[in-house]
Amino acid sequence: MLKIPGPIPITIYPFFWIVAAGISWLNAYTFSQGVVWMFVVLFSVLIHEYGHALSALAFGQKAQIQLVGFGGVTQRQGKSRLWQEFIIVLNGPLAGLLFCGAAWWAHRWLSTAAPYSLAAYAVSVTFYVNLFWTFVNLLPIQPLDGGKLLAIALEALFGLRGTKIALFISLLLAGALGLFLFAIQAFLAGSILLLLAYESFRSWKQSLSLTKQDQNFILQHLLKDAEHDIQKGEKDQALIKLQRVRDLSGAGVLYLAATEEMAHLLAEKECFQEAYQLLEPYYSKLKPESLRLLHQLAYHQGKWQAAIAYGDKAYRFFPSYDTALINALCHSELGHVHPAIGWLKCAIREGIPNLQEVLDKPEFDSIRNDPQFQQITVL
Repeated sequence: MLKIPGPIPITIYPFFWIVAAGISWLNAYTFSQGVVWMFVVLFSVLIHEYGHALSALAFGQKAQIQLVGFGGVTQRQGKSRLWQEFIIVLNGPLAGLLFCGAAWWAHRWLSTAAPYSLAAYAVSVTFYVNLFWTFVNLLPIQPLDGGKLLAIALEALFGLRGTKIALFISLLLAGALGLFLFAIQAFLAGSILLLLAYESFRSWKQSLSLTKQDQNFILQHLLKDAEHDIQKGEKDQALIKLQRVRDLSGAGVLYLAATEEMAHLLAEKECFQEAYQLLEPYYSKLKPESLRLLHQLAYHQGKWQAAIAYGDKAYRFFPSYDTALINALCHSELGHVHPAIGWLKCAIREGIPNLQEVLDKPEFDSIRNDPQFQQITVL
C-alpha cells in the first residue's frame, strides 16, 4: 500500500495495481505499451478523483483519495448543500473530459510530428480511455457519478422521494444493460452491471422505509439547518435541532439521519454511552461511517462480542487498520487467539502505525505468550 501525504492525501492499494496490470495485459501488445497503459490508468483515475477532491476543498470540506480495485474513491468530511454536492460530483467527469480534450489536442500534433512514437500512442490511449470512462461513469446508475447526479437533481425537485426514484431508475437501467451484455457474451461487464443492479435494488428496498414525515419540507430544512450549524461549529445548537427532528419524525430516513448526526456529535463530546445507545438499535441500517463509530463505541463500552460483529460488517464496507485493530483487541479480551492474531495481521497489512506501541497494549496480555503472537513481535 502506497501512501502519499499532502493537502489531499492519496492511498494506493495493491489491488489497484493488479487491476491496472490486467487492463494493460488485455490491451497492450508490447512491454512498453503495457507500461503506457499502466500510467494512463493511474493518471486518468487520479485526475478524475482530483476533480472531486479539489471541488470539495473549495467548499470547505476535507478530502482524501483512495485508489482501490476498479477505480478511485474520494473520501470527504464536511457538509455541503445540494448544489455544492452536484458540482463536486460533476467535476470528476469534467476533469476527465478536460484530460481527454488535452490528449486529443496533443494527439493531433503528434500524429503529424511523430506519428509512430510511443508518445503518440500514449496520448491516443489517454484520449480513448478517458472518453470511454467518462461516458460510462455518467450513466444514471448508482454508485457511478451519473447515478449520483440524477439522485441529487431528483432530490432537489421532489425531496427525499427523488432518491427513491433515482434508485429505481438505476435498478432498471443496470439490470437491462447487464442482461444485454450477457446476451452478447460480454460476461465480465454484464456481471458488473448485474451486481450494480442488485446493490441498487437493495438500496431502493431500504428507501421504501421513507415515511410521510420524511417528505415534510419543514423537517428537511430543520435537518439541513442542523448540518449547517455543525459546519459553523455551533454544535450545541445543532444537537437541539437534531433532537427536534427526532421528536417530530419518530421514524424513517430523517429520523435515522438525525440520530446518526447526534451520535457523532455526542462522541466528539465524549458522551460515549449516550452515543452508543442512540446507534445500537439501528446497526443494520447505518451508513458505513456511523457503523464504524458504533464499532468504536462498543469497544469503549467493553461490549467485545458486539464490537466484533459490528467490526466484521464495517470492515467489509471500508477496510482500515483501526477497524482490524479493534477486532483484534476484542478477540484478545475474549481469549480468542487465532482470530486476534488474524485481525492483528490484517491491521499490519493495512498499514497500522506505531506497531510496537500497539503490541504493548494490555489487551494483548492474554495472548502475549502464544507463539503466533511472539512471531509478530519479531517482525
